[in-house]
Amino acid sequence: MSVYLSNYWSLYSEFIHVTKDLKYRNIPIALMTNFYQQIDDELRSDMGSKEFAMQLKHSSIKEQHQIQPFFETVVAPLNQPLRSNRNGKILINLDYIRISETTISEHFSGDQAMILSRSRAPELYGIPNVCSLDFKEDTKQAAEELVSKAASTLANYEGHPAFSNDFFSQTFIKRIPAIVEAIEMVFNLYDHIPVAALMVGTTEDVVSRTLAVVAGMKGIPSVCLQHGILMGEEAFIPVFSSHIGIYGEYEHEWYVARGLEDKRIVITGHPRYDDIFTSTPPSKGSFIDLYELDPHKTTLLIATGPTLNENKIQALITELAANPKFQIVIKPHPWELSKKLISLYTGLESQHNNIRVVTDRKADTRNLIMNSDAVVATLSTVALEGLLFNKPVFVYNFIEANREYNYYNALEKYIQKEPGELTTIVSLYYSSNKEKLHYRAVKNKFLLQSYSIRHSGRELSELINRLTNLTQGL
Repeated sequence: MSVYLSNYWSLYSEFIHVTKDLKYRNIPIALMTNFYQQIDDELRSDMGSKEFAMQLKHSSIKEQHQIQPFFETVVAPLNQPLRSNRNGKILINLDYIRISETTISEHFSGDQAMILSRSRAPELYGIPNVCSLDFKEDTKQAAEELVSKAASTLANYEGHPAFSNDFFSQTFIKRIPAIVEAIEMVFNLYDHIPVAALMVGTTEDVVSRTLAVVAGMKGIPSVCLQHGILMGEEAFIPVFSSHIGIYGEYEHEWYVARGLEDKRIVITGHPRYDDIFTSTPPSKGSFIDLYELDPHKTTLLIATGPTLNENKIQALITELAANPKFQIVIKPHPWELSKKLISLYTGLESQHNNIRVVTDRKADTRNLIMNSDAVVATLSTVALEGLLFNKPVFVYNFIEANREYNYYNALEKYIQKEPGELTTIVSLYYSSNKEKLHYRAVKNKFLLQSYSIRHSGRELSELINRLTNLTQGL
């Protein structure tokens, strides 16, 4: 672990310990907050120092393999053994599930499943819909008591590197009413509707996390899908569901290293990628016309992202644009577009007649991938999608961060930290058949470890069916 992550988990465990008496319906309130969102830039900077840990007195996580087991000690006393409920249905929480209507309709029917959403429509995707708002109750008094108790508890830690940080403490305190409301809502939901199994797209948000935690308390099996490639580990662990559906062997080893039991990890892929394997490429002519491209040049799609080293990304784009064989389509990250932080790219576009910047937020990234000859991407899902579309993918690691990201390291020389090195690799690929063969071998090896599921919807529905029947071995 990096120094920051070591301090992060130590602080998280100390926070759980200090606030252990703050509970609603026997659930520790501190367990239900998205902890990393309570850390501001100032505290994050302090946590990059080795001295930070010396200021903590109640931390329980010292090593990587202790992460999940620590949280199990908090959750396990609440849980009931998983049991089969023949009268219940699979509850699919629509928020963050990222499964297409076609895939849900293909693998789940109204006879066996129901959707949970904030919509009052009787059906969604042809499946009965349950409106979460119908199960809300007034929890204002209970929340106010917990807010007062939380403020008093944290006030006892004057001088603490985190608990005395106003942003940290106030973010937690302000979340308490929503946490209490979510817990009450989920209990009411499970009390009124028979549920055989739960499926959520993440447990980062308070409702999804509460659904998973309370499911465990009622002996209901649950599956949390992997909502993106494993980058910031704080968004993927601790695991609150009884099982997780992951992309591949890379994630399996990653979770086991952090102490999650092997039997709770199932390689299912994610249904969001299923249609990649059956997609029909859109008309390339309209793509060329839209971006005024030269049909005789090699089109490189460059996908960007936040927190990049600006000098390096500028150098990479400039060096690739200098090759007369290439033309470049830059797809800024949605965050960059929303914050209007694309002047670097539009500036380069004005300087080079072979650069185009996609400024339409509604532009379909997959269409861009399919119409491009190759993908040059930061450490993002776009790179994985490019690989699954069988495009040459070259990855640049220009992220300025407080830890190392190694998800794409198995791509060997096709991931680089310096723009000049990556430019050389891209150019070599397009000038050498031997290099293309080598790349193909590396790519295939990477996908065997990282993503080899072509029918994730089927894998997921089979897992859910095994859980609802409580088949031996799960």
